[in-house]
Amino acid sequence: MFSYIESQWKVFRQYVIELDGYKCRQCGRGQDEVTLQVHHKEYKPGLKAWEYPTADCFTLCKGCHAQTHGIIQPTFGWEYIGDEDLGDLIGTCENRGCGADIRYSFTVFHQKWGTLQVGTVCCDNLTDSEIASNLKESKLKFESRKQRFTTSKRWTSNGFLHKIKQGLFDIEIFETENEFSLKINGKKSKIKHKTLLAAKTRVFEIIEDGQLMNFFKDRNYDFDKQKKNSRRKPNA
Repeated sequence: MFSYIESQWKVFRQYVIELDGYKCRQCGRGQDEVTLQVHHKEYKPGLKAWEYPTADCFTLCKGCHAQTHGIIQPTFGWEYIGDEDLGDLIGTCENRGCGADIRYSFTVFHQKWGTLQVGTVCCDNLTDSEIASNLKESKLKFESRKQRFTTSKRWTSNGFLHKIKQGLFDIEIFETENEFSLKINGKKSKIKHKTLLAAKTRVFEIIEDGQLMNFFKDRNYDFDKQKKNSRRKPNA
């Protein structure tokens, strides 16, 4: 490490910074804003700091350099790997310096730092993308469509029978002993739902993911089997 005080290193360092336009290659800030340093992509035995090809070195500010070496939590290099709707603002963003209450929790992964549970904005910032924003918007649209369907005036009720017409399909929900059963074009599901809303939600899911059209193409299509298979799938 004593080689970093040698004049050869100072000349080499200045040359690399000049090649990078006197800016950090990670955050883009210049030498008038931050302290610039030179990062070696890897260290090779026997080579002094200034004896590397310039292609093996690049300019970073002091903060980005520390992140690259894992001294502080990085703000780059993260990858989105999953998300979860917590149902309410019961989660906490784990991104350094944030700590906001979150409902939509996004899991991001860094090779050196492992995983973090973060909110929408922090996920987008850490992954340098709009993945979280797009997923959140999609989820909100899904919930909005579901609410409109389950509360639609197209539903008719006659005692313990609730009906709706969806294209070529007659959809019925029967209430018996505080349980709700679903029937589509006369084909009854064996799965019982505890509430009318749960039964209507199941109808919406069948329509939304295309199962209704599968039934149209194959009258032997088993909605119950598809429901069981969907339960086995891990949460995204």
